[in-house]
Amino acid sequence: MLYLISLGLYDEKDMSLRALETAKKCDMLYCEFYTNKNKTTPEKLSKFIGKSVKKLNRSDLEENAEKILKEAKTKDVGIFVGGDVLSATTHISLVLDAKKAGIKTEVIHSSSIFTAIAETGLQLYNFGKTTTLPFPEKGYSPTGPYDMVLQNKKLGLHTLILLDTKPDKQMDVKKGLEILLELEKQKKKKLFTKKTKVVAACELGGKGIIKYNKIENLIKDKTLENKTPAVIIVPGKLHFLEKEFFELL
Repeated sequence: MLYLISLGLYDEKDMSLRALETAKKCDMLYCEFYTNKNKTTPEKLSKFIGKSVKKLNRSDLEENAEKILKEAKTKDVGIFVGGDVLSATTHISLVLDAKKAGIKTEVIHSSSIFTAIAETGLQLYNFGKTTTLPFPEKGYSPTGPYDMVLQNKKLGLHTLILLDTKPDKQMDVKKGLEILLELEKQKKKKLFTKKTKVVAACELGGKGIIKYNKIENLIKDKTLENKTPAVIIVPGKLHFLEKEFFELL
């Protein structure tokens, strides 16, 4: 049996009782944090559950997934994932591969950034397509996130911008906003200026920080520095209740 176990947004204490019970009966336990960072660690998980939890790298679930699937044919194998396990296509592919191999699967769901953003006061029904803002690299500075915000904006919809996560670094709000301003210089559609108001949200599900302000003010805001995981939300057309909530922010 292959169990995909969602950890929730913040740390190991966010997992449900069902997730904990499932983990305790597994023969092998793994965790991965490259798709969704969480404040826990393999060591904390092992202590919390009372069983050894091994960390997986990206290649372990993508190029080398057959090793885990082979184990799941004869043992109960559990994989911990931050947030909700099926928020990332990597795990949907793993479930598909397991089903093709005749391996039974079970998914234990939990809290996700896709619902936690409602804490900003913005209504989930009014969000358009989500986009991810990657770290620019030499010869690589994709404008897709900018185009997605523009597309949603034209429809009056809000845009959730997920900030890039890498094994050695996570993008905070300041860096994300600086990248968006740089993209504006390339696209020149007047979508982002220093006076543009956006929502910045960090560590939702835990100590959560939510700010609604001009980009120039959010970049200078010391309370947002190095706070991760973080997202940026570009509001579309605001409902009167959303406007009222923003006044409180």
